[in-house]
Amino acid sequence: AVTLKIRWERLDRKGPVGEYLAVEDRDAANRIYEPVDLDDPRLLARDGWAPSEGNPQFHQQMVYAVAMKTIEHFERALGRPVLWRPHPDKPDNDRAFVQRLTIRPHAFQDANAYYSPSQVALLFGYCDAGAEHPGEQMPGSRVYTCLSHDIIAHETTHAILDGMHRRFNEPTNLDVLALHEGFADIVALLQHFTIPEMLAQEIGRTRGDLASESMLGSLAVQFGWATGGRGALRDAIGRMVDGVWQRHTPDPADLGKRLTPHGRGALLVAAVFDAFIAIYKTRIADLLRIYTGGTGVLPEGAIHPDLVTRLAGEASKSAGHVLTMCIRALDYLPPVDVTFFEYLRALITADYDLVRDDRYNYRVAFVEAFRCRGIYPLNLATPSPDTLRTLSVETLRWQGIDTAKLPKSHYQEIIAGLKQYADACFYRGQRQALYKATWHHRRILHRQLKQAFKDHPDFAAELGLDGGRAFEVHEMRRAMRITPDGRHTPQVVVCLTQSRPIAADRRRGTPRFMFSGGATLIVDLSLPAVTYRIVKHVESQSRLARTAEFARQVAADPLRALYFASDRAEPFAALHALAEGQSD
Repeated sequence: AVTLKIRWERLDRKGPVGEYLAVEDRDAANRIYEPVDLDDPRLLARDGWAPSEGNPQFHQQMVYAVAMKTIEHFERALGRPVLWRPHPDKPDNDRAFVQRLTIRPHAFQDANAYYSPSQVALLFGYCDAGAEHPGEQMPGSRVYTCLSHDIIAHETTHAILDGMHRRFNEPTNLDVLALHEGFADIVALLQHFTIPEMLAQEIGRTRGDLASESMLGSLAVQFGWATGGRGALRDAIGRMVDGVWQRHTPDPADLGKRLTPHGRGALLVAAVFDAFIAIYKTRIADLLRIYTGGTGVLPEGAIHPDLVTRLAGEASKSAGHVLTMCIRALDYLPPVDVTFFEYLRALITADYDLVRDDRYNYRVAFVEAFRCRGIYPLNLATPSPDTLRTLSVETLRWQGIDTAKLPKSHYQEIIAGLKQYADACFYRGQRQALYKATWHHRRILHRQLKQAFKDHPDFAAELGLDGGRAFEVHEMRRAMRITPDGRHTPQVVVCLTQSRPIAADRRRGTPRFMFSGGATLIVDLSLPAVTYRIVKHVESQSRLARTAEFARQVAADPLRALYFASDRAEPFAALHALAEGQSD
């Protein structure tokens, strides 16, 4: 057992119910379980309930602790508090603040767990282990998904990502939902590696090689079982052949064969895991040279416990750095129609923006890992002025905005307004006050942009918009970045979106769909200036053709329609249920 250390907060009541989370425990038979009191001095004295499959109070403690740890990782990486999505029962009114994500540890009887956007809740199922395939359980015993660290972290990540990028739930290409699933698995996996105590035993057994057969084999089996057979490590990194774990050789052609969100998301996880392994090996190279007298080749037999401790510490530190990079990249993504390649660009840009000296070649490791998995630009076949011809760190970074093309007075007014917003948020210690201040300043920015587009129509085009159509200031987020040398860089992230209906084309079999565009703007308030502009042009004909082709394929294939239908009531429940037993 490992004690999970989470930050202290004053709980409102038993449940537990705190600032971010509300655990409500009612099972499928409508039975209400006694809520755990984590402020009870008797529990505090022994670090909470001991692990117990049959204790509902431990279940409540488990989901709360892992979800809070996940939130903590996001807030440290993003430099701001986590906010949940507005309640979707009023889609045209996002003014209402949703304070807590509801967690139901025993919500239904089924081998599934999912995040529900309609309820802003995490729902965990339970089932009885079957006699034919009980896994690691006794046949007929009760299996609770709420007891899996990986499942809890995975579903909490879905909720946080949906709070940041609500349009990432709109399937406009194969990568959108795959990014949601793959990213949730990345967070769950890397959180495992940030706990040295969980690594020390395996590192000692595998003699420091995290990529060894035994380590990857056991982890993949555990992760796949914990996530109901849909874990990304299940088959993306390797597989069991005649009882022996064999790691796959990365093949760029695999991406074209993976057509489901989970299968495709698995390749994203594999790419990030490959980068993590490369970074870990770089960090421990000097330790191995010292231990082996310069050869770097470990002798036969067990390695010294002190070296095990140091290797576990380096693995944990590497995982923490990679996890932070992966989370921070979320601010550098386009607001709609995201792709894996754009996530790579976001990773590179976000890391460069904060850490100029790439001492351990983290960025190079990511570029190479993504290249080996076939994650390339989408437009190489039909090149344009924006086509990237090389996969170097320098060319992958997003670019800024040409201020010479902008109306100077409007630009200065907008920058000044964003600085006022950031200053106002600095004094908003509570999340609800922050949410209200953000809502207010989004309206101010919308008015400023509307007038600027009216006076200078070309300004809208620079932001990927049609100045004659309605648009939305979809998101506004304040972030405080802290560089390795301790320098604080205040930023504001602005997401602008615009949608237009595309009529059905019965002759070609294309259904009616909404085509969206917009831009993400990264504003560095220490300059102050727009340092990065990530655009998806709403007038792009090539992207429109690609989206129409995707809509046409979904409409023609019933299985794809189950995955990618735009009117799914509970999208993540459907994705997870469909993933059971399915493969590409």
